[in-house]
Amino acid sequence: MAAIKRIVAAGAFAAITLSAPGNASAEDYSKVEGYIHSFNNNVSVYSGVFALNKDVDLDTSVYFKYNIDLINPDTGGDEGDVEGGDDDDEGGEDDALNKSRAVSAVSGASSAVSSAGGSSATDTRHALTLGASRNFNNIIGAEAYLDYSAESDYRSLTPTVTLKKDFFEKNTTLTLGYSRNMDTVSGRFMDNAEDKTVDNFFVGVTQVLSPFTIAQIGYSRNQSSGFQSEGIRLVPVDGVTADTCTDETATCVEEVFPETRSRNAYLAGVNHYFSGGLLDRSSIKLTARYYNDDWDITSYTGDVEYYKYLSEEWLLRLNYRYYTQTAAFFVKDSYSSVDEFKSSSPQLEALDSNLYGAKLAYLFKEGEKISDTVSLGTIEGKYEYYTETIGVNAHIIMAAIRLIF
Repeated sequence: MAAIKRIVAAGAFAAITLSAPGNASAEDYSKVEGYIHSFNNNVSVYSGVFALNKDVDLDTSVYFKYNIDLINPDTGGDEGDVEGGDDDDEGGEDDALNKSRAVSAVSGASSAVSSAGGSSATDTRHALTLGASRNFNNIIGAEAYLDYSAESDYRSLTPTVTLKKDFFEKNTTLTLGYSRNMDTVSGRFMDNAEDKTVDNFFVGVTQVLSPFTIAQIGYSRNQSSGFQSEGIRLVPVDGVTADTCTDETATCVEEVFPETRSRNAYLAGVNHYFSGGLLDRSSIKLTARYYNDDWDITSYTGDVEYYKYLSEEWLLRLNYRYYTQTAAFFVKDSYSSVDEFKSSSPQLEALDSNLYGAKLAYLFKEGEKISDTVSLGTIEGKYEYYTETIGVNAHIIMAAIRLIF
């Protein structure tokens, strides 16, 4: 079950580079997070995250993170059992399949599709990140990370290198990044495993505009080659209906995508802290993103986050994100067997999505220890609601604790 993330993931490298783990804070800490993604067609994803940061010296730190996703673990019905979702939804099995394939769009985990085409399949995804960062005499900062993830039909290995340089008394920071995804795909409708590589390039500038305002701009380019499909979907051709495509036949064929893909993403953002007045001790973060690729998909993303200290200990975050995209050039309502490219992926169709969220964190006072060497940092809880125009909606719940040692 391939861990292909949605179209907006082309900008994820930019976001990660601007807020890489090594930049989080100059302290030793560990963090444990738990997530639940509950979809409206009985698909569920349970995720656990453990992260650890350790300062080796004043200029060097190392980072470790482990992530596990349990996708619909024994919560569905019999194999191939599908429900249509909300009462006002139409489309039956076809609609539910679209929703199940959107799991990766929200959670980053795999699409959960059973061997009979339903949404009650199970899978487990393991992901590991190892990294280190170093400041070289306040001249340049370097970070290196290695990510590995594995599940039943998808494996990925991704090294990342980032360089950062400060200018103008540290009011301007230039960031350069490169990563390479080396993936192996072995979906259930594939005869043999196939490889895919993605080269990701990023450049960004962070500028201090005032003691209360910081601006960021960035550009990323992704060059992908190899097997672009997930190997888990079939496409009905020559007038066959989608609900009959549970096995590969002459009229139910594998997806066929172009063998290469070039993506561009442009990012701009501003963070402003309010001091005094009604908004005292609060901040707002605004981010805008434009994306295009040579599959003729263009997208726009607007993201707003508002942070407010309710007291010395309590911090509230409210967030909203809107996303819209056009369809890939080869997406059609129906295909014939002679069409060169074929897709049944809803993530290549025109769609809009909305994400609404609230997060509450309790910040322990410095020195509140649970042992001689470990102090309490924060306890956090988050709820988000996600919806897409293809009929997907999801409830996302997170709880986390951060320890300092």
